[in-house]
Amino acid sequence: MTKFSGSLRTRAILLLMLAAFGAAPLLFQPSPAHAETARSSDPLSYVLLHEGTNSSSMSGSMDDLRRAQNLRSGQEELLYVRQGDAAYVIRDAATLRQARDLFKRQEELGERQGELGSKQAALGERQAKLGEQQARLGALQANASASWQAELGRQQGELGRQQGELGRQQGILGQQQGELGRQQGELARIASQKLRILIADALRRGLAQRVN
Repeated sequence: MTKFSGSLRTRAILLLMLAAFGAAPLLFQPSPAHAETARSSDPLSYVLLHEGTNSSSMSGSMDDLRRAQNLRSGQEELLYVRQGDAAYVIRDAATLRQARDLFKRQEELGERQGELGSKQAALGERQAKLGEQQARLGALQANASASWQAELGRQQGELGRQQGELGRQQGILGQQQGELGRQQGELARIASQKLRILIADALRRGLAQRVN
């Protein structure tokens, strides 16, 4: 799931969905009435606008997002779909509910990634402050007496130890982020395949409105 809000987790999830859709086999098989849309070389783009919010789940371009928003009435939920030169909008409640359910698990992982990102940022700030202290001590050491240099060296050592501990914590968070990213990629691949089937079914049943 890609919650499009400009946040770090949003960008991460969006990149994963883009990668998954690029690698997934083409499952968008419309009926003969929509045969002109079935270009095997054209990737499927979509934007799912969530009801009552400005957030979205998407795989596509900023132009796709703008077009979906322009087709929206108020803050209604809708699914915008484009393949090649053919674009559709789906407002069927059952289809939208199924599409939304496909991304629930990814939303949860995205929230966890956001939390980890906040922790990493906080550790980075602490590391920066320690670095400033180390720089100040280094400047003092240049003109300090031998006895004072020993004390400053001790303080530098303590700051270095703290830096090492923060680095260790950053490494653990990085590993956790990597694992969440792996899970996101797998979920994105599965959601990609299921969404294509869902869209094909909506087209077949006449639930998708052609918008170009």
